[in-house]
Parts: sequence; C-alpha cells; structure tokens
Amino acid sequence: MTKPHYQPIVNKNIPVVDLKEASLDGECSEEPVGSVRVIAGSFLGTKGPATTFSPVELWDATIQKKGTVVDFPFPDDFNCIVFVRRGEIDIMNDSGDKKRVSAQGVALMKRENGSIRIQSDQKNTSLLIMGGLPLNEPIAARGPFVMNTWDEINKANRDYMMGKFGK
Repeated sequence: MTKPHYQPIVNKNIPVVDLKEASLDGECSEEPVGSVRVIAGSFLGTKGPATTFSPVELWDATIQKKGTVVDFPFPDDFNCIVFVRRGEIDIMNDSGDKKRVSAQGVALMKRENGSIRIQSDQKNTSLLIMGGLPLNEPIAARGPFVMNTWDEINKANRDYMMGKFGK
C-alpha cells in the first residue's frame, strides 16, 4: 500500500490555459472565450502540478459568454465526468444532438472520439472536468474503506480497530 501524503497545491501554482471557441469545421477562434485551470494531467500541452498514481485529468474550466461552443480534447480510453458548478451547458455529439446539464449536474461521458464538445447556455459557466484511465481492477467497499478484495477490507478494519491503520 502506498503511504498517504498531502499535496499543497496553491492557486499561483496552477497553470491557466486560454480556451478558444470552436467552429463546426473544427477550427478554433483566436480570441479567448474562457480559461482552463490545469490541476492534474495536461490540457493542450500544459501540465498540472498534481501528482497521481494513475493517469488522471482534472480541469477547472470557465466559459465566459452564453452560446459559446468549446472543445475539450480528452483521451479516448479515459472515463470522464463533467460537473457543472455554475451555469448550464449542452453537451453535443458528432451529429449535433445536445444533452442539457444544469447547475450542480453531472454528465458521465462515453469514451468515443477524443473530444468533448460543450456549448454554454449562460455567461460565466463554470465546469469541473475530470477523468482517468480505468484501472480494470475489482472493487470491494465497506464503510470508509475501498480496496480490491474482501480480505483487504477485513485487514483494513482490523488495522483500524487496533490503531495500526496507515502504519
């Protein structure tokens, strides 16, 4: 088991990347229409400061103008979640179909074409986009513990009861 540790990531250490408006032909505008704070993983070549044990993407995005369409390139083989912190969005697929996600809503994305196309429906829309490479490992969970097997869960419970948890 890996020893837990704290990562002090302060705002000044989180890189910010300009977000460009996408067009239907896949081109991007030159004018920024928002920004992406790259906390983990990378966005358009800019790497975030967080260290992870498996490949993870974590972006804090803001789209400033209502009606703006933006593309978020995302690895094909990653699972992805879009959380709408503020505002409303439409998630668009290749055929132009839209799925509405309101404030405090979550969208679980299918792994498809390597890009997530989002249209903001309110100004100053704020999103948290996160995901990672599936671990493809079994999961056993009970109480606060998540492990791979029930034997590991039982050991974690015993260690906790004996005051040895995390040692």
